[in-house]
Formats: sequence, structure tokens, C-alpha cells
Amino acid sequence: MSQMVHHLSERAEAWFKSVTVSQAQQQTQSDRATALLSSLGLSLKNTTSHSPILVAALVGIVTFLTYLVFVPPRNLNGKNGVKVIGSWPFAGLGSREFFGNRYTFLSEHMTKDPRHPLQGLIKFNLTGKVVYTLGTTDVAVLKEVALHPDLSFSQGNNFLFAGIAGASQKGLIEGEMDKQERQEMKMLAAAISPQRLNSMRPALVQDAINLLDDWVGGSSGQSSTVDLQKAYYPLIFRYTVRLMGMTEYATDSASLKKLMNAFWATQLNSGFFTTVMPWLPQPRLIKRIVGAVTLWRMVKVTLDQRIKKQERFDDFAQILIDQKQSTAYISRFVIGGLMAGILNTIGTGAYTIAFVGASSSLQATCRSELIAGLRAAAAARGDDYDDLSTAEKLDRVKLEEWEAGFPTLHACFKETIRLLLTNSLNRYYPGPGRDSKGVLRDRLKIMGHEIEDDAYIIIPPSCNLHDADMFPEPWSFDPSRYQRGEGANEYTYLGWGCGRHKCTGMRFAKLETIIALSTVLLTFDIQTVDDKGKSYDLKSIPLPDLSQSHWRAPTRPMRLQVHRRKQ
Repeated sequence: MSQMVHHLSERAEAWFKSVTVSQAQQQTQSDRATALLSSLGLSLKNTTSHSPILVAALVGIVTFLTYLVFVPPRNLNGKNGVKVIGSWPFAGLGSREFFGNRYTFLSEHMTKDPRHPLQGLIKFNLTGKVVYTLGTTDVAVLKEVALHPDLSFSQGNNFLFAGIAGASQKGLIEGEMDKQERQEMKMLAAAISPQRLNSMRPALVQDAINLLDDWVGGSSGQSSTVDLQKAYYPLIFRYTVRLMGMTEYATDSASLKKLMNAFWATQLNSGFFTTVMPWLPQPRLIKRIVGAVTLWRMVKVTLDQRIKKQERFDDFAQILIDQKQSTAYISRFVIGGLMAGILNTIGTGAYTIAFVGASSSLQATCRSELIAGLRAAAAARGDDYDDLSTAEKLDRVKLEEWEAGFPTLHACFKETIRLLLTNSLNRYYPGPGRDSKGVLRDRLKIMGHEIEDDAYIIIPPSCNLHDADMFPEPWSFDPSRYQRGEGANEYTYLGWGCGRHKCTGMRFAKLETIIALSTVLLTFDIQTVDDKGKSYDLKSIPLPDLSQSHWRAPTRPMRLQVHRRKQ
């Protein structure tokens, strides 16, 4: 994803330079163009009547565009028997709904029984690339794909998430596939190591307390009604900025807001044409490019200034600076980390609070469990719980204690992910690779169908997470289901990925969400309501549009009423 921002940034910088060329330079360019055409026997004033070369060029361009728009890839209708989803009349462009309305698009073609959504294997075209979609609850089939050594995680995301087609890696020896990705995953693992997460606890707690005070107009404020998308999202953005290495922004609200606006400009203006046809001029693309350039320049300029002034901060960017990494490399890592850390957690964290606020009994259970756990942790440290401030009650709890305790809070977050996670696990198949001895592996088969070279494969987690056999009454919010053994492992609960590419940031996502929820429960009594103040319960609370992969705005107005508790 950071590669997408880098590409957009480079494209935008070139465009900005071109539109600021002086009049004299423009005239010089015009004169050169005229001279070039004259040397070819052409004229700027009258070309079509005298130039067969230009006519041939125009015919070639029209032919190319016609082919691009109307002709599907030759191997789409191959002989492997997989059902093809057409995209008439623009068969060459392919299934545009995949980027704009993915959940609905896949449901229309794969869901025969609502109790078992998105089942089977289909394929479709995306601008000349064949994309397979696999929906199954069969653990053996999932393992066959999730553990396959020839499937590339990074190349799959580059195209299906950022529109950058993968370079073929066919025939590589085991260990060569996604070498750069594995190096970056090691860096990411270092950024979110248990040592770093433990050291960040006080800052995370204080960030949450400050934000909640802002909700009610200050530390003495008593009550308010907030829009969770607008009120909660900045907290997770600040958390992720702290984690991935830009302390300067985490401590400057104005700069953080500018960074956040640039980030969302790259995300909310994405779609079919802006993703896979970024060379086509379009208003949303301009907004996306401007956001990407702003994001890239803010991060890189701040890094350059830090290095120039020899300032030091306790963050991961400083570790990379000390390793003599280039500012371009650090910028890509920071931006990629922001996207990985924000896009899924931000909406699911907000909705976890909303679900807890929609049930007084669930809220009471969560708060009782929280206070009991905090008291036990304080006693184990030798602290008197009743003498501690809210910040001290929370920030003295170790990472391991947050992870091992508070099962109902964790179950609420897990259940929210189950309901809301509707994006896809993306992979790229270049063709058979070689094992460590250099022997060519067999071709990948899915459900008995051979998969051709240069193909993409996606698995929508909702094929598992919304299945009525896997999760009875799948559209009911029921965190107690995990006590009954539902979703017991990575193949029966796809919320964190599975196989060779599970979510690297899972521990941080859980920690930040549980700390934020715990701070809310200690500080406020909450109630989830509509825009007129009418309470929602767990049956009536509106879910987001499930085709929104990241922002997750509710389909009907939803607010959170908060009332400060007496300490």
C-alpha cells in the first residue's frame, strides 16, 4: 500500500511540475513540437488531410482503446471449468463493482443460500487480469490455499488493493518469493514488539483520556452526544502514528489532523478507475493524488528536519534513522504502517463501543469484569486500587495482563470483527515455483481446478464469518458464542487471516481497542442512540454498508451519548 502512495506521489509531483512551467518554457516546447512534426512532414494546423502516418496512429490508438475496453483476456474462458462472471458490455475493463461495491457484487454471484454466503469458486476479469474468488468453510480447501508457498501476499495486495500489477515470479526457488515483503514484515514485527507495546501503554491511556475529555468539553465536562466515526477515529489514528514512528504528529493535533485528512483523501477517493486506471484523468484521482502527495511530503519533510536538527524521539522511525535507512525507505515504511494499522481497526473499534452501548446488561458485564481485572492487577503489583487515578489504574496494567484477562471485552471486539470484516484476503499466483532443492512444484489446484499462470486469488472472510453453520444466527451480535467454541481457530474464524499470512499487527490492534474501550467504560456511562436520541438495542443498531471496506459509516444515523461516572 505504501508503494501505491509512492507511485501516486511521483505521478503527482511530475504533474505539478508540468502545470507550473513558465510561459517561455511552454513556448519553447511548442516550437520543438512544431519542428518535430515538420521533420515528419506533419503540421499542427492541418494533420489529418496530409498525414497517413497520423491517421494510422489514430487508428492504432482507437484499436488499442477498443481492445482495452471491450475484449476480455484470452485465458479468462479457459478449460478449467470455473464459472466466469461476465462484465458486458465492457468486457475488457472487467468487473468494476469489485472496487466499488465488493460485498454486494460477490454476493450476487456466489450466494445461493443466505445462510451460507459467498460459497464456491468463480473468476472474472480486471483490466486483463484473471481474478479467482474462493468462498468455502472447508478447512482442507482453505489450508490448500493459505499454506501454498507459490502464492504471493504482497503482489496480490499490490494489484487488488493498490492497482499495481505484479511482476511474474514464476519458477523461483523457495525462499525467493516475496523476499522484500518478508524483510518488511520483520521490520513491522520489530515496530510492534512486546517491549515497544509495553513501553507505549502510558501514552495510549493518556491519549484516550484526553480524547474523552474533549468529547465533553474538558476534564470538568459531564455529558455529550458524539458521532463515533468523527470522535473515535482520530484516537486510533494517533495511536498508529505513535506506533509506526512519527511522534511529532502524535503530539501536535493540528499536524495530526492534516495528516489524517491526507490519508483519508487517498482512501475515500479510491475506486475502479482510480485504482486500476490511474493514467485516466478524473476528479477523484486528482483528490487521491493530492492526498498521497501531502501524506508523502509531510512524512518525508518531517524526517529530513529531524535528521538535520539531530533531534531524537522515542519511536520506531528513530530506530530506522539510527540504522542509516534512507528517508524514502522510512517514509514508505511509516505510510505503509499507517495504512495497515488503521484501515480495519478504526471502524471495528468504534463499532465495538457502539455495540456495548446498545446493551445495558452487556455494558454492566464488561464494566464489572474490567474493574475486577484492574483490581486484581493492582493487588498483584501491591497498589491500592482505590487510591489510583483513572490513568494509573489503566496504564500500569502490563501487555500480558491485557491479553490474558478481560475475556468479555475481547469477545466483543472479536464479534465486531466477525460482523464487519468484508474485504478480502488477496494472493497472486505467478505459476509453479521450485522447492528448496530446485524441483518444480505441481500446479496449484483449487477444488480440483488447475489455476493458470499470472492469476489472482481472493478469499472473502465473510464466506466463513457469516455462515450459519459456523456461527448460528450470524447477524446477531453475540460475544458469548466464543465460549461455546465457535470460531475456535484461524480456519474457523478468518478475522485475522490464516496460514502463511496472518495479521502481523493483531496484538497491537487488540491492545489499542481494549485500552480505548476500557477508558470509555471507566469514564462514562454510554448509550447508543439515533440522531434524535432514541436508544438502539443489539437487534436494531444499524450496521455499516458492508461494501465500505474501511470507513464503515452506519446505514442509519448513529450517535453515542456519554455521561461522566463518579469516580
